This record gives sequence, structure tokens and C-alpha cells, in this order.
Amino acid sequence: MTQPLLSVRDLVVSYDGGLPAVSNYRVDLLPGTLTVILGRNGAGKTSTLRGITGFLAHEAGTARGTISVRGEVVRRPGPLRLSKLGVGLVAERDKVFVNMTVQDQLRLVTSRRPDVEEIFEFFPRLRERRAVRAGLLSGGERQMLATALVLLRKPSVLLVDELSLGLAPGVVRELMGHLRRLADERGLTILAADQAVHASLHVADEVQVMDSGSLVASGPLDSLDIDAVLDAYLGRHER
Repeated sequence: MTQPLLSVRDLVVSYDGGLPAVSNYRVDLLPGTLTVILGRNGAGKTSTLRGITGFLAHEAGTARGTISVRGEVVRRPGPLRLSKLGVGLVAERDKVFVNMTVQDQLRLVTSRRPDVEEIFEFFPRLRERRAVRAGLLSGGERQMLATALVLLRKPSVLLVDELSLGLAPGVVRELMGHLRRLADERGLTILAADQAVHASLHVADEVQVMDSGSLVASGPLDSLDIDAVLDAYLGRHER
């Protein structure tokens, strides 16, 4: 049986000592698979990804649970520790320096030209826009750049938060297609939290649905009555 690259057990996330924003979350991410977490705004998707990686301190948040990478439990998991173990996070909203060009930002992460060229081959639009300041990029191009900056750190597991935020449906489909390619062509293991249901289901291997901080459905896409689940917890008008 294939060992998960990343496993999470009994993750609980809370803020300022209040009620949990995430309760008893669990997942096993197998190599080269794309798992999507779906749910309404406020369902706990972002808190889940931040809880896994430990990006919570500045929000007076706390996370507890068991995080394992390649079968080994991570003691005192945090952003730096997980990054060194190959877990990268593409965080929600703008994650780029708006006054720096695309190429200069890529060079902040690596001085290796082959690595930058590899990014340009995967995201040809970034090559075309390499001399442009990020503040002048479209929303979709900024998301490509934010993803590229994480990819340059050579993660084996990629966590992606709300890739579709504020973007047109056609752009969202393109970006979700890039995630599918990263899993298929590069063998990345991906956990993506998003509200773009149609685009996410089109590329997913596994689906999780969250409601009020808890998982209400989880499994391979073809094993779920996805219409019934989404109608119950998202509403047909949000799909």
C-alpha cells in the first residue's frame, strides 16, 4: 500500500481561546494526487491549511493535532519546519511584491537560471511578463507568480488556499488545470481549498466538504454522491 506523503489527524484550530474554527480534521495525501476541500466562506478551509502549516501565530491562533510527513510524526510543526520537509503553502490573497518585477521576485528565491527557466516553461505567461511589476499583472498572473515562488522551493506537497479568489471563471479553470498538471507531470501532492466547485471537481482525485469547521464528506470523487452532498452543504445556487 502506498504511504501518504502527508497525513493529518485530529487537527483542531481555534482563535483567541474561542470555539474551534476547525474540529478533528483528518486527511491522507497520496503521492501525485490532487485533493480539494470545498465549503462555504467561513467553513474552515483557510484555517485548516494554516493549522497544518502553523501560520497562525500572528492571528492569536492555536492548532493541535498530529502531522506526519512520509510516515514520520513532525514534532512541533511550524512553517519553517514543514518547509524543510517539503510542504509548501500558497496562501490566500495577494502573495507577491507589487513593486518588483516578475523576474526579480523569482531571483529572490533562486539564482539558478535552469530553475527559473523551468518556471517559465510551465507558466509561459510569466515569461512574457517577466519584466513587468507584479502590481500591473492581472489577478490570474499574480496567482501564477505566487505559485511559482513556492514551486521554486521544490516542495513535494503543495497546499493551495483559495486560488480562485476574485477571478473570472475562465481564469479559474486555467489555474486549476495548472494544479492538475503539477500533480500529473511533476508528481506533486496537492491539497487545495476553494469555493470554485465546478472547476475544482473537474480536476480532483479526492474531495472533502467542510461545514462549520467539520468534515461532512470525504473520499474519492467517484465514491461520493457529490450532488447530494453539495446540495445539502453548499446549495445548488453556489455551485
